[in-house]
Amino acid sequence: MFTITYLLLIVFLVLFSWAGNIYGVTLSDGTLLPNLLSQEGIRWLVRHSIDNISAAPLAEVLLALILIGALRSSGLWSSLVHRESRSIQRTRHALHMALILFAACILAVLIGITPGGNLLSVTGHIAGGPFASGWLFLLTLTGIAPCILFGYMSDQWHTREELFIGITSEITSCTCYLVTLIVASQLIAMARYIHLFELLKASSITQDIIETLVYITPLIALYIKKHFTHDTSSAE
Repeated sequence: MFTITYLLLIVFLVLFSWAGNIYGVTLSDGTLLPNLLSQEGIRWLVRHSIDNISAAPLAEVLLALILIGALRSSGLWSSLVHRESRSIQRTRHALHMALILFAACILAVLIGITPGGNLLSVTGHIAGGPFASGWLFLLTLTGIAPCILFGYMSDQWHTREELFIGITSEITSCTCYLVTLIVASQLIAMARYIHLFELLKASSITQDIIETLVYITPLIALYIKKHFTHDTSSAE
């Protein structure tokens, strides 16, 4: 649904830029609205098509899906949420060890951002340092490590194949979102090219919020639909 909607919006932007350029719509600097159907516009679109995809938060989405997959497939999330799942002693012991490992990972990160820590910048600040750039990667590792420990200790996983299948389960179930992500990246790039947000007099913060929603909303909707439908079917 979102993919089709974004494609229609792309068609709208193309026609809008064409009509606006013909009828003399100008930007704040007095230049004409860029026309996506002109030679220059077509050259820009083809030249930057890969760059536009690279600008999409693909890495962030993949890391988030890996973390969610690890939490769900290892059984750790179920053990944290449902008290009855902790009735088996082996599961309780695995949960305690996983929580201890999680606390140790958090402690290691905190030590890294204390004065003199390795996760700070060369000037000793969080801003501009490794932690500011790689916090999502650290968060994913901090979450996955307890999941792996819990999965093996609770006999949820027995082999490396089961581990890899488990942590990538959410990625395989959301492959259609990757197509939506590619279309969304082109839509956002085209909106920037024709200075749409400038025409709408939107602030940079508003632009960032809109672009984030364009990227993330389809994934959230897909995830809610997938798991809500599954949970409802299981309850029935």
